[in-house]
Amino acid sequence: MANKGRHSGEGGNFYRDLAIMVAAIVSVGAIVFFLLFLFAGDTVSETTTTSSTSSTSTSTTLGESSTTEGTAPSTSTTPATIPVRANEDVRVVVLNSVGIGGVAGRFTQELANLGYQTLQADDYDPEQDPTRIWFREGFSAEANALAEYMLEDSGTEALAEPLPDETLKPGADLVVVLGTGYQE
Repeated sequence: MANKGRHSGEGGNFYRDLAIMVAAIVSVGAIVFFLLFLFAGDTVSETTTTSSTSSTSTSTTLGESSTTEGTAPSTSTTPATIPVRANEDVRVVVLNSVGIGGVAGRFTQELANLGYQTLQADDYDPEQDPTRIWFREGFSAEANALAEYMLEDSGTEALAEPLPDETLKPGADLVVVLGTGYQE
């Protein structure tokens, strides 16, 4: 017989060569997947991780404010959020559209106890439903935090400039108009 090919000979070299080729392909594939995993992990962490050597962080929850300072390196993987001002940095006026005497004053005192700068409570006409929280430009995060605190169906919306009514107290960052659904 003329030329049978290199692997048709004796000694089983064909199976040995095949095993080496399969092992080489599997090894190369494993290395490629490992490198993809390694670099894909770095790409994700680079976009979501921030580091600093000196940090000051302020965490604000209605009624609480804490500041932490440190010099050790810190790493954060939380997504960027809009910082919420501390309660004492927010001026709030509460207006009563419910018609129940003193309700705006009592809620104003509750907000003062939480550390807010409060302005004189007043009445508002016409009656609102639901409760509304109007905010000045740049105070939407604080309005949303206050709406969550109130635990009722309240809407937040930008405060129109100039103010729609003189009773809305110039200087307030948030204007809470208690609606018919408000419960003490």
